[in-house]
Amino acid sequence: MKKYLFIIGFILANVACKNDDTHKTRLATEADSLRLLQKKERVITDEQRVKDMLRAKNNQLSTEDSIYYLAKIKRPKDSAFIVMNLYGKVKHLGKLQEFKQTAIIKDNKTITSRIDGNVFRIDKSSKNRYKIYTHSVTNANFSAYDIDFGDTPISIRKATRTANFYYDLLPKKEFKYTVENKNKFFTIRKDRLIKGDSILDTLASGARIYRSNGLLDMQDATALNTYYFVDSTSVLEKLIIQDTASVLTNITLSGKSESIDRTTKYSSAFVNDSVFKTFEVSEKQDKNSKHVVAYNIDSIIKQYHYNKDFKFTLKAIDSFNLENTYPQYYRSLIDTTFFVYSQPFSINKMDAKWRYSVRYTRKTNANPTTIEVSVSKKELIKVEDTTFVFEAPLSPIKKPINIGDLSEQDYKVSDFDINFDGYTDLSFPEGFDLNRNATYAVYLYNPESNTFVKNEAFTGPSMAPYILIDKDNKSAIYTSKTGGGNYSARIVKIGDNGMILYKETYWSTSSDGKISIHYQKTENNSVVEKSNDMAKGKSWDVKDFKNEFLNWVKERIKN
Repeated sequence: MKKYLFIIGFILANVACKNDDTHKTRLATEADSLRLLQKKERVITDEQRVKDMLRAKNNQLSTEDSIYYLAKIKRPKDSAFIVMNLYGKVKHLGKLQEFKQTAIIKDNKTITSRIDGNVFRIDKSSKNRYKIYTHSVTNANFSAYDIDFGDTPISIRKATRTANFYYDLLPKKEFKYTVENKNKFFTIRKDRLIKGDSILDTLASGARIYRSNGLLDMQDATALNTYYFVDSTSVLEKLIIQDTASVLTNITLSGKSESIDRTTKYSSAFVNDSVFKTFEVSEKQDKNSKHVVAYNIDSIIKQYHYNKDFKFTLKAIDSFNLENTYPQYYRSLIDTTFFVYSQPFSINKMDAKWRYSVRYTRKTNANPTTIEVSVSKKELIKVEDTTFVFEAPLSPIKKPINIGDLSEQDYKVSDFDINFDGYTDLSFPEGFDLNRNATYAVYLYNPESNTFVKNEAFTGPSMAPYILIDKDNKSAIYTSKTGGGNYSARIVKIGDNGMILYKETYWSTSSDGKISIHYQKTENNSVVEKSNDMAKGKSWDVKDFKNEFLNWVKERIKN
């Protein structure tokens, strides 16, 4: 029995020792953690910084007539230090007056808190060097200071104002047209109506002139006056800078103008302290047919450079054009053939237009977001009475066409008179030859029958998207690839009666790296002249042989 009691006592003693060791270890760990926390830098929020600074500044005051009531934090882009703008009030001669001071804080240490005025701009000059700009309410003055954190102690010196700091003081940097009710807007501003200013009246051209809020109204800055020019069709907010004799700057900041068919909106923005941009966007309804509505949008962007005296210099003008089309889909036309028409145009002293016979495609019927149609017929008709004139051949490869490309299509009549009889002829893609050259069929205008008739003699290939015409030499030029990197050019000479006089053909062959040019002339389908290797001794650039060959042929035609 004693033996068992001894064993139990021994075990309990060991457990007690282990618990005591565990307790000591935990206490030591907690102590180490506490010491580590004490070593860590205390994280201070901006809110706490403001409270601490206001408390410290107010504790330094020796009179109850003054108080610091507000502080705002500002940082440079790299957050290397903190600027704290301090706002205070002081009672002087029974009146409260505002005052402002600036504090510089780095690494949680206040470098100074007695810079006069508030910081509104911070520029980094170089490593560890910064320039700050301040504005003082007391004397309405702007100042600049150079701060060098590399110096010991840190240096803060008054400096020359170099940057265009007025940009930072602009109360408004973007200008957009926001006038909803024009009559109400200017009726309640009738006290701002300006009359009798000869220079402004000249610029206004009869419009009423209202004084606006001004771009930047400060004694230390250039007077930047803005005005509204108002008439029955437009409201334009303009920046006018003038001296006693002339206008130095006349820029439209924002506005809207309307005419019978066009609406134009104006906006602008100071991008930074040296770049200013204006935006002019005009919208005009291009089409309003049964099957498509379209608006054409022209945009003009002007970029100016300006300095701290707000002298503007135009540096660039960019223009863009965009057409937004809104096709119309009618379920009543599903599985039917219907007409769409081009816009009217004049050809051979005849007012005409194209009439397309079309059907919605199956894909369109399933999802009519992009409305495509298949064309089964293309006819030229007279505008006055829709009389049929001519049926044009369809493209050899039939593809669905967006209905917006056909309905109210602005068809441009090509200057194409292949037989030089004074009448415009027509040409259409017909297919491809054995060398995959696109071939074009020609339809000559017949004034007696008032229609176009196909002429096989003028049908031929062209590497250009049309048959080339040489008016000076009264010739038609056909170009093609002949395989193996070789090319051919055929010149068809036309007589005064519109008939073909003769044909000249030039073509190339190559063997063992040598290029040879051959020539043949035919009259009435009979060869009357032939020559081989015409360009002996000429060195051809293989990489640009096509252009060199065609230019060589062109020079021979001239001679």
